[in-house]
Amino acid sequence: MSVEILEQVALECLADDYGITGSLVRLSGENVNFRVSTPEGQQYVLKLVDEHMPPAVVELESALLEHVSRSGFPLDLPQIIRNNHKKLETRIEKRINGLERARLIEFVDGDNWEDSVDISTDLMTDAGLLLGEFNQALSNFDHPAAHRSHRWNLAEAAQHVTSLELIQDPSERELVRWAFERFLEVESSLPGLPHQVIHGDANRANFLVKDGLIVGLVDYGDSCYNPRICDLAICLAYFMMDLDDPFEAASMITSGYTDVVELSEAELEVLLPLICGRLAVSICVATERKAIDPDNPNWYDSLEPSLELLEKLRQAGMD
Repeated sequence: MSVEILEQVALECLADDYGITGSLVRLSGENVNFRVSTPEGQQYVLKLVDEHMPPAVVELESALLEHVSRSGFPLDLPQIIRNNHKKLETRIEKRINGLERARLIEFVDGDNWEDSVDISTDLMTDAGLLLGEFNQALSNFDHPAAHRSHRWNLAEAAQHVTSLELIQDPSERELVRWAFERFLEVESSLPGLPHQVIHGDANRANFLVKDGLIVGLVDYGDSCYNPRICDLAICLAYFMMDLDDPFEAASMITSGYTDVVELSEAELEVLLPLICGRLAVSICVATERKAIDPDNPNWYDSLEPSLELLEKLRQAGMD
């Protein structure tokens, strides 16, 4: 699907349903998102979603953001902007490759964590602390749509075990099998752990940084009702990538998180196996994407870093 066609659909939607005109820049990531810039200098994010994203999920996202904002959470949160008909989403009249609805979101001014030049080690601790505050804000929140299954639901990581056969390199396949085995060892204990609605994808790209400070937390499309510890495990899995000493980063983030959230021994015992589970899922999904579209490396850019981190975990004797 050409970018030109997507942009045409997006611009028509903005004009017809939001009364907005402007220019578009396609954002990186697996989803079809555009940054919208108006002649007046305003900015928004327009998300195009397909039929696999239930409409109830946007209601969950809106309710979650409103709840966290009311709690006094210190970061900017991207609220959903209702269209001219007071709806959270807009149906796209010309469906393209399954894309059927659009959602306009407030723009949070900040740099992607990985693009920022102001990263310090203190920000690792801050990321953990802010994730802890976010989880605390959601500790008394619930929504029917949060009780859902999806492919990134960490508690359901075992759904991807059958994808091991897609990994052609025998040594890599064995490494990912080892990671799934670590997850499966603790899977039966997950139902007994504290549960709540979590962010579900607190990776580095979703923490926005400006002037050396974390200013925003974005992307709530994977939010779901899960063991609370899953949010920290997901965060660690991505923040530990591409580092000479991933365990130092894990220690700082965990320290910040536990300054806010008191974790039980049972939760701490499953933390590393859950990290392994998330990395295994990331590798399986990335491998599948690479097979589908090998010329789009942004679609599977977590593949090599996930494999490298898993190998470090295995060498560290995580058995």
